[in-house]
Amino acid sequence: MVSAITSIIAVVGTLLGVTVTYVFQARAAKQARQVAREERLWQERLVAYSAFAGALTDFRQSQNDRWHREQEDPQSQAFIAARDASYQKRVDATSTLFRLRLVAANGTLSELASAALKLTEEIPLAADESDRRDRGRKARRALLDFTEAAAAQVRESDSQ
Repeated sequence: MVSAITSIIAVVGTLLGVTVTYVFQARAAKQARQVAREERLWQERLVAYSAFAGALTDFRQSQNDRWHREQEDPQSQAFIAARDASYQKRVDATSTLFRLRLVAANGTLSELASAALKLTEEIPLAADESDRRDRGRKARRALLDFTEAAAAQVRESDSQ
């Protein structure tokens, strides 16, 4: 009888040990998956934010070039090429903006990025060199505002 009770206690103890081990392993695996997911999202954000900043910088440069070529001769091949290049750079900037919106941690970053894109789009509308320079500065400042907010968000999520 004592041996049967001892055997039952041993079996129950073994089952309890297996159950506790399973629960802890499942919890640890879930935490590991969550950490890996957060790390991937952090990396995706970093890539998206950087790609947008680079694409918008290229777009701003192409908008300035477009404006200068138009001032020289709006019928020239140089202007047409610069205009076409600016259209392609806008496509690139817009597509990176969409990717950014998919991974952005908050709406503020998306709004800042959209504002920077809009200001960059307006550069060729400048009436004169002073206006172009002012529009370029505003677009650059908007991009800096975005990158500062993005950097703060990336640092914040990295420290968590």
